[in-house]
Amino acid sequence: MFKHTWLLGAACFVIISLTACGTTKNTPNPENAGPSTAASLAPSSDSKYVKAEELFKKTNCISCHGVDLSGRVGPKTNLQKIGAAYTPEQIANQIRGGGGGMPGYEHKLTADEIQLLTDWLSSKK
Repeated sequence: MFKHTWLLGAACFVIISLTACGTTKNTPNPENAGPSTAASLAPSSDSKYVKAEELFKKTNCISCHGVDLSGRVGPKTNLQKIGAAYTPEQIANQIRGGGGGMPGYEHKLTADEIQLLTDWLSSKK
């Protein structure tokens, strides 16, 4: 009995996690958005980083990673210093293929968009 209860709970957690990260809704929930400013995501006013931030919001990455990149679904979703922990190639591979609860975006984003996000996230050190 307890084995089935645990299994049901784990399955619900996985489904909720995947649903939260895989949504394509373009408007974030303002109640959960936190301090939302362009400066909180972009290290400068560089138009490349502004475009990356817009893409990050448009694809609803903030649903799991948060508006300030601090993560909302556990410590592995914190991207504030991702550029210090991973190479650009590793970051691009994660965006393309997903894994660990994150959906892959290889068929949802262009190669240029993936590169834009990779460059921006690589600057987070």
